[in-house]
Amino acid sequence: MRRLLTLAVLFGALVSANAAEAGWLSKIIGAAEHTGGRAVRHGVGSLDNVAAHIKALPHKPDSHVLAVGATPEGHWRFINRAGETITAASPEELRRALAIVAPEAAGAESKLALYLAEDTAFRHRALLKDLPKDATLHVLVDRRAYRLVRQGAGSSERLFAEVRPNVLAEFTEPKAFAETMFQLTRPLDRARMRAIALEPGNPTAIPRYPNVDAATGRAALDVVDPANLVRSMSTLRGQTAVVTGRLDGDLLYFRPAGGGERSLIVRDLIAAAEAADVNLVMLRTQSARQPVGRNWLWQRQEVRGLDSAMGRTDVSDFLDALGERIAVSASPIDANRTRLVATRMSDVSSGPVPTPITDAVVDVVSDLAGRILTSGVEANVRSQERQRELDDRLIPGIPSSIQIGYFGLFVFGLFGLPVSRGWWARVWPTEERGEYGSVIGYWAARLVRGTVLILLFAPLVAVASVPVQAVRSAWGMVVSIWNVIALLWRCLTWPVRRLFGTAGA
Repeated sequence: MRRLLTLAVLFGALVSANAAEAGWLSKIIGAAEHTGGRAVRHGVGSLDNVAAHIKALPHKPDSHVLAVGATPEGHWRFINRAGETITAASPEELRRALAIVAPEAAGAESKLALYLAEDTAFRHRALLKDLPKDATLHVLVDRRAYRLVRQGAGSSERLFAEVRPNVLAEFTEPKAFAETMFQLTRPLDRARMRAIALEPGNPTAIPRYPNVDAATGRAALDVVDPANLVRSMSTLRGQTAVVTGRLDGDLLYFRPAGGGERSLIVRDLIAAAEAADVNLVMLRTQSARQPVGRNWLWQRQEVRGLDSAMGRTDVSDFLDALGERIAVSASPIDANRTRLVATRMSDVSSGPVPTPITDAVVDVVSDLAGRILTSGVEANVRSQERQRELDDRLIPGIPSSIQIGYFGLFVFGLFGLPVSRGWWARVWPTEERGEYGSVIGYWAARLVRGTVLILLFAPLVAVASVPVQAVRSAWGMVVSIWNVIALLWRCLTWPVRRLFGTAGA
């Protein structure tokens, strides 16, 4: 009992120490990542990144690309594929600069594509009016280029990054835009998405795992009594719940298969989703009809190319498949949650032809929405900070900061093991063979003792054992060096000592 009590106290101290240490490690790592990210996005380095990007683009005879960046003075700087750079300070100089770095673009059949750094689009958006009107603008975000869509003019102009043909991320302010891009480009885990239909008189709760048909491998829609939807959120912890209805203020209206419209209080639904760490996605419809059929995210083989397409699908593909051209913006609620809103942008010019991945998703999205026209999406989801913290966890349920702190102390503990082993022998004395009736019991006890030493005690006392071991190692090195010097001295002075008869001294 005394040993168990000692281990319990040690474990409690280890958790506290790891939490404090992990906080420092997380701050250091986070600061390094933040500094590195900003260095890439801002200043001269950002334009260099854009220049490197256009060099890697495939060459097209009828298309000419330039890297473009605005200087702090409000001048434009252009870089072509060959690395030639020129700066323009006025509209006249700008036209001459383009004629120098991209003379081939003057042809009637030629197309000019300008690639901008992200900070230029944010900090110098008023200067975009000086760029050629017929040029296609692109913005580089985290080493990926997106077509830049401009709507309106003057002070009312709005900028969007075209993430998908039907999905545009609005440029509002850097933090919100970064959150929007993270939410749109994160992988879509279909195994954790639950399409929910609200029908009174059906099951009173949603099961923890979807009901998958063994023959077809499909997951059915989760049909639940509306009165129990809020309570069911707790069973969907860590998953994504998709509901359909007509949003009007703080009410979500839905129309069951039989009967008139009913409503749910959105505030209660969001509070339950936040408490259960559930990503709540609400598809806005005018009819309020509920989806029927199956959860399209679990289909197999029914749509050509679906399996390979869904393997590469992210959230923007999901939104793109809804069929309407929409603008998406994120509003951070707190450190853990973000509000994501997607609204129709019917007045924005149409974009490129959808890719095969988008085609595959469009073919099956109607099974999720029951062929209901979706007019928008509103979601309350985990924030970028929260999602990355969850992704960094090696062991689910334990904060990544504690895991990082423990790993650091574990590594230091291995260095101080020679010292902590001696201290451990006083806490848990070495086993004697005569105390055990069998060899298996003896070696099992030694294994337990050694495991606790390496995994628990050594990390706990690493802050003290490492300095002691360092001093011991340094002193041992000093002694070794002194012995080597003494040996060399004796060897060098041996003839003299031999001459004077002191060689034996």
